[in-house]
Amino acid sequence: MNFLRKLATYMLGVGLGVIMVYFIFGDRDIQCNYFPNDRVLYDLRKKELQYSESVAAQMQANSLNDSVVMWALERGKVDFEQSQTEKEPCKEYFIELKEPAYQMNIRNCDSVATVLELKKVK
Repeated sequence: MNFLRKLATYMLGVGLGVIMVYFIFGDRDIQCNYFPNDRVLYDLRKKELQYSESVAAQMQANSLNDSVVMWALERGKVDFEQSQTEKEPCKEYFIELKEPAYQMNIRNCDSVATVLELKKVK
């Protein structure tokens, strides 16, 4: 069996395998949420997002929309030293975003996440 025939057989097998994996796992939202930072951000993204009155007024005054908060929930880093993870009934997390530079404080309850504070860092 020459090299081109072996390569074609290999590519046929890989192609069929990719198609089979796509049909089995295609529509699943599979993410790696093993690290504490990723678990917290994933949990906050799943919940209904609300804003405190001061944050809503600040966002309206600065012409900000939800994209900054959603970007922070995608790419932000949770500062567990400043966060209150043992607070009952709702935990509070301090999230830092580097680009654009924002800091936010979010209260994480059972079904709702509330942005308590949002400030731009210079």
